[in-house]
Amino acid sequence: MSKVQEETTTVVKPLKGGSKRSWDVENVLNKKFKGLPFDGIWKEVFGQPERAHSWIIYGRSSSGKTTFNMQLVKYLSQFERVLYNSLEEGLSASIQTAYNRVGITNQNKVTLVQESMKDLTARLEKHKSPNIVFIDSVRYTKMRWNDYQAFCQRFPNKLFIWVSHAKGKEPKGALANDIFYDAFVKIYTEGYRVFVSSRFTTGSESTMDIWKAGAAKYWGETQLLSN
Repeated sequence: MSKVQEETTTVVKPLKGGSKRSWDVENVLNKKFKGLPFDGIWKEVFGQPERAHSWIIYGRSSSGKTTFNMQLVKYLSQFERVLYNSLEEGLSASIQTAYNRVGITNQNKVTLVQESMKDLTARLEKHKSPNIVFIDSVRYTKMRWNDYQAFCQRFPNKLFIWVSHAKGKEPKGALANDIFYDAFVKIYTEGYRVFVSSRFTTGSESTMDIWKAGAAKYWGETQLLSN
């Protein structure tokens, strides 16, 4: 058994009563979900997502991904405490710069950590642990698909936002690709713009600029911006 499998076996418990459940029509129609009260451009692009399941953010280096991560962290911290597990960088100059760039201050309910998935699991099992968790990045979790499934099933009422590098316009790596298909919200960053596919909106893919001037220059829209 691999080290990763040993960790998962140790810290992730199966769901009580198994995973088989059924609902009749009345159950489905009357079920109430606790959504995030997004407004403005955030509601337009994302809808009003549930406070659960997985999202994925992926993009190549210098695409604006880290800045967008922190923009999203700041926005979500209005509604819930946010935990950012910076597996890849920890407390780095680029993370500090992104905090300053988007205006994250002590007023925001944000905690930065650099923890193994085993330690993160232990933290999340504690009473009143944060309900929104960023994991940056997928590659550094050293997880497999079965580990990912067990981890998410252990915490069905938490929202996990997974961050990944990209290969072309796809998430990089087997697990990142699997998470892409499992995720309720998919966010691709390129040229300081995000391209969002969300199960909580009725339309097709939506976009939002991370940095308007940078996006306009990258996408050849400087004339439109000046007008």
